[in-house]
Amino acid sequence: MDVLDAALIEFATYGLHGASTVNIAQRAGISQPYVLRLFDTKKNLFLEAVAMARRMIEAEWKRALETIPDDASPQERIQALGQAFQGITGQANALRLLMQAYSAAADDEVRDRCQEAMSDLYAWVRAATGASAQEAQVFFAQGMILMVGVSIGAPQNLDQEWARAFMLRDMGHGNGGASEAP
Repeated sequence: MDVLDAALIEFATYGLHGASTVNIAQRAGISQPYVLRLFDTKKNLFLEAVAMARRMIEAEWKRALETIPDDASPQERIQALGQAFQGITGQANALRLLMQAYSAAADDEVRDRCQEAMSDLYAWVRAATGASAQEAQVFFAQGMILMVGVSIGAPQNLDQEWARAFMLRDMGHGNGGASEAP
């Protein structure tokens, strides 16, 4: 397992302060001093793992836009991003890691990186889809509720109304389809 993949799992589970570089090294099959040699500090490793999770989401969004016609409306474009984000919900550790990053934002450097990432993603979504500020706001709000839902196990409880609500599922049809937004 790659160091960043191991870090993603460890930090998603235990957060910046609770994660162990010893456990990350064991998962990756390398020594803990080598992990620190690669990244200098645990926080640097955390921030790089968070950046990797962000890149995973961006890559899925870009792939989604490649599959729709160039003349698609802003609503069709944002819907494609939303469907791609629904697909990412199967990667719970990546989403939990992002939640851990937002929780660790009391740290100035973590907060600055989170703000920079959100600013960049927001601007990219607006530019790539043509969505209005309000449409982008709804898109990101729905993405956040999906992240919370994944983090608390909603996908495993779709027989319950609360879980379908947090996974943005059709509330009238049991496990129904995904909504139009992330």
